[in-house]
Amino acid sequence: MTTVAILGRGHLGAIALNTCLGAGYEVRAVVTNWVEPAWDLTPAGSVLSEHVRRFFPTIPVNRSGHWRSLVGMDVDLILSVMYDRIIGAALIDGPARILNLHLGKLPEYRGMRPINWALKNGESVAGVTLHEVDTGIDTGPIVAQATFSIWPDRDEVRDVYRRAVHAGEGLLREVIPIVDQVKAVPQDESRAGYYNTAAMAELGERANWTRAQS
Repeated sequence: MTTVAILGRGHLGAIALNTCLGAGYEVRAVVTNWVEPAWDLTPAGSVLSEHVRRFFPTIPVNRSGHWRSLVGMDVDLILSVMYDRIIGAALIDGPARILNLHLGKLPEYRGMRPINWALKNGESVAGVTLHEVDTGIDTGPIVAQATFSIWPDRDEVRDVYRRAVHAGEGLLREVIPIVDQVKAVPQDESRAGYYNTAAMAELGERANWTRAQS
C-alpha cells in the first residue's frame, strides 16, 4: 500500500487528501499551513485542518506549517498542495518522493504569483503543473501539466485563479491514483522564467485579485 503525507491547505489540499484515500492509499499525516485563510475552504466548507478532524479523525493533523515534522516519517509519497514554505534538503534527501502542485505553467512561471505574472505578461495560455520537488524553486521534473486559455484584456486575477484551481483539481484526481506509473520529465531550461518578491512592485495593477476601477 502506498503511504502518503500531505502539506498544504484549503480546497486543493482536501482534494489531494480525498483522492489519496479514494485510491486506497494510507495517509499518515497532514501538515497544514500555519495560516489557513478563511477564503480557501474545502468542498465541505472548512479549512483543511478542520476538514481532516471532522471527516478523518484518525489521521494526525499538524497545524505548525513545518515540513520538518515529516523528516524521518516512513512514507512513500509527500504531496505539497498550496504549501507556503520552501521544503529543505533534510526532507528532499529522504526516501519519499515529493510532488508539488504549482498553480502556474512551468518552466516559464517559476516562483511567486504565476497567475498574476501570466496576466501581466499578456499570455493567452496559463497552466497548473505537478512536479517533483528538488532543491531549486519549482525546478523539478514535471509529472503532469494542464493548460487553459486566459484573456488578459478581460480576466482578473481572481478569474484565472478559479480556473487554475479547477484545473488543479482535475490534475490531482487524474494523476494521484496512477502516480507510481508516471515518469517525470526534466524541465526545458531554455524556456525558464522566475519571479520572486523583489519583482512584485512591477506587477502594478495585476498585484491584487482585481484591477483598480477608475
